[in-house]
Amino acid sequence: MIGVIKDGEHMMKNKKILLALILLLSFVMMSCTKAIEQDKADIVIENEKPVEGGAINIGSVEPGSLNPLLNSSKSYSEISGLIFQSLVEYDKNLRITPVLAQNWGFENGSSKLVVKLKNNVLWSDGESFTAGDVKFSLDTIKASKDSIYKNNIEHIYSYKVKDNETIEIVFDQPFAAAIDMLSFPIIPQHIYKSNLDAVPVGTGIFKVSEYNKFKSMELIYNDKWNGEGKPYIEKIKVTFINDIEAFSTAFQFKELDLLNTTSYDWEKYSEKKDVNAYKYSTMYYDFIGLNYNNPVFQDKAVRKAMIQGINRRLILSKYLLGNAVVTDVPINPISWLNDGENLMYGYSRSEAENLLKTAGFADSNNDGVLDREVGGIKQELKFTLLTNNENDFRKKAAEDIKKNLEEIGFGIEIKLVAFADLKAAIDSKAFDAVLTGYNLSNTQDLSFAFHSTQIENGNNFMSYSNTDMDNLLYQAYTAPDDNRRKEVYKRLQQSFREEIPCISLFFRDAALVVRSKIQGEIKPDAANPYRSIYQWFVPESKR
Repeated sequence: MIGVIKDGEHMMKNKKILLALILLLSFVMMSCTKAIEQDKADIVIENEKPVEGGAINIGSVEPGSLNPLLNSSKSYSEISGLIFQSLVEYDKNLRITPVLAQNWGFENGSSKLVVKLKNNVLWSDGESFTAGDVKFSLDTIKASKDSIYKNNIEHIYSYKVKDNETIEIVFDQPFAAAIDMLSFPIIPQHIYKSNLDAVPVGTGIFKVSEYNKFKSMELIYNDKWNGEGKPYIEKIKVTFINDIEAFSTAFQFKELDLLNTTSYDWEKYSEKKDVNAYKYSTMYYDFIGLNYNNPVFQDKAVRKAMIQGINRRLILSKYLLGNAVVTDVPINPISWLNDGENLMYGYSRSEAENLLKTAGFADSNNDGVLDREVGGIKQELKFTLLTNNENDFRKKAAEDIKKNLEEIGFGIEIKLVAFADLKAAIDSKAFDAVLTGYNLSNTQDLSFAFHSTQIENGNNFMSYSNTDMDNLLYQAYTAPDDNRRKEVYKRLQQSFREEIPCISLFFRDAALVVRSKIQGEIKPDAANPYRSIYQWFVPESKR
């Protein structure tokens, strides 16, 4: 017993020694850690600060004309926006804002628009900007057979210069988007009157310092520019590339410093250590167009069952990698005209099935396809879904749509055709339903697609006709001011959600993929991917 006690005392003594050693070791380790932390604290990594200088490389399709009014290349149009300005432009929320115009207004409620111009604007060669340049730009568009701005002047009846700072434009009627129509580039008469394809001279933030035909163009700061701030970037080299598919290769081989891409898998670029991607929403709207000559689609319950029976979020996640926004209406969520309402229709198989059951559909012959009898005529929920076979996303999405709709009682056949054949089928209305998309105008006028007057000779290929929708579209088109326009667009979207003229899917995203050497406030948007370029810079350490 005593011996046991002695062994315990010995063990206790050893434990005390061990504890002392542990405490000593802990103290030493803590001291070392503090020393290491102190060392870390002494290492300060400062963010690079904006500094003038440096150059960046941008790609463009070689334009058919350097004249922005006669050019049809999207990539060059974006770059020419750095050289030229318009009377007005769209901001990031697609609201019209003044640029070369000081102010504007319709005269005494008439269709005569009086535009006052800014009086301190110079062209990059030092000549003054005047109303004569605006008239010359309108004349150039009018005389052109294929200017992409031809639609901008289709409602302009006449125009004249009142004085150097005033131009009067008479429209065929007052309408909401009249000011939007003035968002075309203005070109200088004294440069282009003798050569419509002259080397660009503009009023924008950059000017052309060097041009090598078919090869490249160099831009530097326009010291006559009267806009916000001076850009940090000293030089932009624009490389002309004949094949648009070669842009990606040129970027990967570091021949270009940025890539404006609508490809939904742009993350493949940002996997590289020296690349960042800046996502933004576009006006590209995916939807399923329905042929209203098919009586089944005339039933609102069928259309509501379809939009709730398709798992749009899953399709977006699987095939667009999340790079789009699900929508119930063809008004982009970024737009000032969007009513801000959340999605009304989520994926609900049970709700879709209930809608069809309430509408009188049942599987009368156990073939898996629902049907009903209307006026002695049998109607089946069976149709062909048409889309173009060149588009991988649409081919995959069509299969998911087929699966979703067949689960609630539809019978779907997918037909893949070449784009030319798809367009022919749409033009001749020889289809049941088509998976397609629109690159919608920034004006956000939807009359072209949904007004009944556009069925015969317009673009209402679905043959959709609804008197209430017609009235709302007309009110939206002719709204006299922004407040009225906003109010009408709210009711238009409410009507769209209730009627579901087509099955809305998504507004797609795009991205400006940029080398990490370019820093600053990089904020692309649907109207202008280079809007914040004056805030970009290249740090001295990355030149």
